[in-house]
Formats: sequence, structure tokens, C-alpha cells
Amino acid sequence: MDRQAADGSGPRGLGERLRHGLGLLGPRHGRHALPAQLLDALALPIGDDGVVAGVDAEGQPAVLGINRPTAYDVVLIGGLWTAQVLALRSAATGARVAVETGRPQAWMQMVHAMGGGQNGLSVYDVGRVPPQGASAGTPVVVVRDCGMRPPRGRVVSGPWQSVLTLLPYLSPVAPRLLRQARLAGIQRVSPDEAAELGRTM
Repeated sequence: MDRQAADGSGPRGLGERLRHGLGLLGPRHGRHALPAQLLDALALPIGDDGVVAGVDAEGQPAVLGINRPTAYDVVLIGGLWTAQVLALRSAATGARVAVETGRPQAWMQMVHAMGGGQNGLSVYDVGRVPPQGASAGTPVVVVRDCGMRPPRGRVVSGPWQSVLTLLPYLSPVAPRLLRQARLAGIQRVSPDEAAELGRTM
């Protein structure tokens, strides 16, 4: 038997090693080892996944897990810019975003800035959002920008399909929407609105 066959480095020896699941030879490095007494010090920095919505009290990213296997309704009382940022960040996580709006020109600017129609963001008139076919592989976020009295939506939240309703300010339909929501985002409001929100929530 020649030396190559004996040490497994020849063609026949390589076939034997592959058959036994040993794979190909790679670079030779020392093993990584940790003494048992240092095991408690081992930590992996694992955080939440989702859309970064800001920072928390400790200065860490505040993450909104908007793509969920259960229905998830969000009400945002605030400005268009915040809703657009959340929509853009949702699209960046791989979600398809369907925007139902009465002011399509404000959203189309963002669609064009993102590179046109193949970017995962679609804009629809109020009441014209078709079924989205959400799944774990293609989650959907529906953003409803329908003014201070949004009509009841045809497309509702469900598994892997979240609905974010934007209200420009505290409107008469806000209490109903807030009661149904799993999460409420509130930007600056007047003292009277704050008192009303405190009673509602």
C-alpha cells in the first residue's frame, strides 16, 4: 500500500473519508476552548427582531415586532412622516407594505424614491386594497392613512398581516380604534387630548 492511500490523502483515501462523513481537509487551526469556570461569563448579544421605532430609556434600539403569526393592530396618533418611516423600515425587513390612503401623492414620492414599483410598497385608494395573501415567508403590513375618520377597512389584521392606522390627531373614532389595538403610538398631543387619551386607555 502506498503512502497516499495509507494516510487518506490520495484519491482513494479521499473517497473513503467522504463516505464516512469526514469531509474535505481545511486549514489547520487550534480548537477554541473555554475553561469551565469561565462558562458563566459567556453571553451572546441577542436582541429583539423587527422594525426599529426609536430608542428606549437606556439608549438601546426600541424594536417593534410588527411581523407576527397573530393579528396585530397598531394605532398611531401622529404625523405622516412617522408612518412613512415605519412603512419604509417594514419594507426593509422583507415585509410587503400596502398603503391605503386618501393622499396618494404624499406616498408616491416615497415609492419613487425607493426605486419604483418593485420595492415591496404599493399605494391604493381608500377601500381599494385587495387581499394581500400574507404568509410567514411574505408578511404584510397594511398602513391605513385615511384621515381623522377612517372607514372600516376591507383588509383586516390576521396571521402575518398587521394593520397600522394613522390618525392625524385624536378624533371621534380614536377610542374605538384604541380599544381594538394591541399597540398605540402617540406623538405630541395637547393637554386636553392627553386627558382624553388617559380616560380612554
